[in-house]
Amino acid sequence: MSKLNDFLNGRCPRCGVGRVFVSRNPYNLSKMLTTNKECSNCHYDFIPEMGFYWGATYVAYGITVAFSVFNFAISTAIFGFMNSLNVTYVMVNAGLLFIFCPIFFRFSRMLWLWVAHD
Repeated sequence: MSKLNDFLNGRCPRCGVGRVFVSRNPYNLSKMLTTNKECSNCHYDFIPEMGFYWGATYVAYGITVAFSVFNFAISTAIFGFMNSLNVTYVMVNAGLLFIFCPIFFRFSRMLWLWVAHD
């Protein structure tokens, strides 16, 4: 449970103490993309090579597709199939994706870092 807590709070995959991101708030848009160079506790390198996080874009894409499919399934269950195939669903889904974009971004980067952790 401690490892899951470290993952969700953006902590170092090795020691669980250092923060991966400069800002704790994912909606701080000026620092949303900024990752610390290394862990402040164990000096684990959060950016092991140039372009390391390019793979996280595929993870983020998968998360957004899964989120959209989930939204469509809920919309279909509530309003019916034909009513879910309209512009309102698309607009609501786009708005939700825009709102959750910083969270999906951080989650995908953390997942990529934790999977690559040695």
